[in-house]
Amino acid sequence: MNCQFRTSCRSRAAVLRLLLAIGWLPAVCDAGGPPPVITVQPQSQSVLLLGTATFSVTASSQTRMSYQWYFDGNAILGANRDSYTLLSVLGLDSGTYAVKVSNDGGSVMSSDARLSLATTSPGITKPPQDQTVAQGQNASFTVVASGSSPLAYQWNFNGSAISGSTSASLSLTNVQADQAGSYTVTVANILGTITSQAATLTVDVPAGIATQPQSQAVIQGGNVSFTVVATGTTSPDYTWYFNGSILAGTGNSPSVTLTNVQTTNAGNYFVLVQNNWGAITSSVATLTVVTVPGIITPPQSQTVQAGQNAAFNVIVSSSAPLSYVWNFDGAPLTGATNSTLMLTNVSSLLAGSYTVTTSNLAGSVTSAAATLTVVNPPPILSVNGGLGIGSAGFTLQLTVPVGRTYVILASTNLQNWTPIETNISATGSAVFTDSEATNHLIRIYRAVIW
Repeated sequence: MNCQFRTSCRSRAAVLRLLLAIGWLPAVCDAGGPPPVITVQPQSQSVLLLGTATFSVTASSQTRMSYQWYFDGNAILGANRDSYTLLSVLGLDSGTYAVKVSNDGGSVMSSDARLSLATTSPGITKPPQDQTVAQGQNASFTVVASGSSPLAYQWNFNGSAISGSTSASLSLTNVQADQAGSYTVTVANILGTITSQAATLTVDVPAGIATQPQSQAVIQGGNVSFTVVATGTTSPDYTWYFNGSILAGTGNSPSVTLTNVQTTNAGNYFVLVQNNWGAITSSVATLTVVTVPGIITPPQSQTVQAGQNAAFNVIVSSSAPLSYVWNFDGAPLTGATNSTLMLTNVSSLLAGSYTVTTSNLAGSVTSAAATLTVVNPPPILSVNGGLGIGSAGFTLQLTVPVGRTYVILASTNLQNWTPIETNISATGSAVFTDSEATNHLIRIYRAVIW
């Protein structure tokens, strides 16, 4: 059954009660739908004597709505709109105003809005007070004001309005250093405004480090300084440490200076920075003391055969980094910049004097000279590989360096030697046959090279 009636509210209600009584209409049937809903309540206000005041309400409904305004609980004759205006307000108009909003489904009463006569300008009874908090804590300012209501508030920081801060109290959470400063509040009503004296917020910041001490190297006998730049409230205290122990004689200073630095000053330095609200330890700065290089083991003289390899080495005591330059007969060798000098396949051209110059930031030192002697390998006569007596005579092989001139000599008594072959080695090995060998009971051979 559809509940569609076109009668007045009173006749419709009577018909509904009758239908419900005789059981023709389900009890859940609603003739007028839900009552109105107020979405914007009337607001309290203060006006000047003979001024104008307007109260308004905003409501929603599925059906037509009606309004009735009330003053101190009594209906106001003719006040039947969604707003009510008073002209030339007098003191007797002060009180509470409300409105009843109705439709076919029922009615709802608004909240009370108070009308007051503004007679007193705003004043500051108790201004906000200075305060100090540690960084990360909360802070709050409160003002006690007087004057005709309503009073409006606006808090300011360093002269600029703080958005959304419009009540008698200002709360600050997790306060940071940049919130330290001057806070005021402006109180206003219809008669004027007044601004409180400033309240200062001090934020105590724990000690921090903006610039760390830096690692560095200094030449032995020189001077060096370590410095830290600290942050935080008030002047912090400084305690310097060397290799984990307090560094004596440094005082309470952000810098420490070492004079006539020696190797015993090399190590790790850091500083403890602290104030009443916290402490922090700096990063470690390493001091390297650079000493003039000293040669512990100089390169050693040596003799090698031509075609072999040679190596010179030096051992140095000093602070890194070290650089090396090897010299041959007083002239630098290109690319020879390590502690060891390698020479491969040496010849007589490389025989001579070798030194090494070692350098660092503190200076340089040159070693004593080491002499390289290059000797020729001895010639070797052999009858390997099937050589020896044959039909053509006695065949032997001579091993001799390429390019060297050699002479093969023969003798029968080790006293008299006769040259039987002179030549220049082309391949490092020469084969020679002595056709006269079979004419002698004994035949002795030797080779000479130059």
